[in-house]
Amino acid sequence: MDTKRKKRFFTNHSKSSAMVVSLALHAVLLVVALSFVAVTVVTKDDKKFESRQVNRPRMPPKKLQVPVKIKKQKRKPKLRKRIVVNPTINRNMPDIKMPEISGIKGGMGAAGAGGLGSVAGIGFTMPEIEVFGVKSKGEKVFLVLDSREFIMYDEVGGIAGYTIIKDELVRILDGLPPTTLFNIAVFDTGGRFVLFPNMVPANTANVVKVGKWLDPLNKVSAGMKADDFGPKTLGPGGHRISENFSTGKIHKNQSWYPPCAEAMKQQADTVFLLTSIFGWQYDGGERIPMGKSAQKRWDESYQKALKLLDEDNKNRLAKGEAPRALKRTNKWDLNKAYFPDIEFPRHEEVYWYTPNDFREAFETIRAKYKPATTQARSGIVKNKKKDKFT
Repeated sequence: MDTKRKKRFFTNHSKSSAMVVSLALHAVLLVVALSFVAVTVVTKDDKKFESRQVNRPRMPPKKLQVPVKIKKQKRKPKLRKRIVVNPTINRNMPDIKMPEISGIKGGMGAAGAGGLGSVAGIGFTMPEIEVFGVKSKGEKVFLVLDSREFIMYDEVGGIAGYTIIKDELVRILDGLPPTTLFNIAVFDTGGRFVLFPNMVPANTANVVKVGKWLDPLNKVSAGMKADDFGPKTLGPGGHRISENFSTGKIHKNQSWYPPCAEAMKQQADTVFLLTSIFGWQYDGGERIPMGKSAQKRWDESYQKALKLLDEDNKNRLAKGEAPRALKRTNKWDLNKAYFPDIEFPRHEEVYWYTPNDFREAFETIRAKYKPATTQARSGIVKNKKKDKFT
């Protein structure tokens, strides 16, 4: 009975029961909804940039190199100047054809040794010669080359460096106009030699003779001996200068004086002297005897220097190199090379020849051997100035 009553109650009050259920559900949902936060607050942080270290490969710094363009110097063409003479008086003169003289650079300078004298006014051009930076002009050129060991020390290039000097001289002669006269001499302590008996034209044939004469001089070759240098290594040709040129205050025929005096004898107007010891000319100066202990050290050092020289040359020749240019008989040079701190011998007071002494001697020799010349008058005035040389 009770169950039936309950069912009837719900069936009879269905609307009210549905409302109750609905209210209950809403209450539950409200409780659930209140348990959640309805608002979310979002705060924006300030933007910060963080730096990160990046390992980048570093290239080593390069040295700045300035490009250098080397321009090859072209040889200047030889200019030919026409010789034109304007006669002041109408005369019946023969038709004389003068040779064309082509010079390297213009200018006349002082003409030497008799002939036409100064002829710059009618268009002649004196050739300008430059030897290792030294310039001069002349129609008669004389070259004097030192072949002693002093010019071939290791400090200045040795024997191998001597080739540069020879090649340069041949090149200079090859560039001279064929109308230029020249000669060449070689000297050392014991001898002086000249290639031609007199001045010769600077043509191809004569320049070739110079090259053949100088080529074996102080030349590095396989199996060469330690003393293979000096005039004895010259090529075929040439002859010894044996004349005594002592004159004025010059009493000794030594070093470069005889070949330069030979140049004056041949009436050269320009002389180039290539040497490492210029002015080392004196009279007198006898050696003062050393004490016993000093003399003993001097002699012992010389014997040691000979052994050291032999060892040096043995090692050099084994490598195919040139020997050291030192004379075995020269005690002074050997001790100076290997024992520079040793006590050297002293000499009595000497008289050193001055440049004026040499000038006076050269003028005397030049005047002594000046050839007697005659000149026909052809509208050219003879130069009244004295002969000059450089």
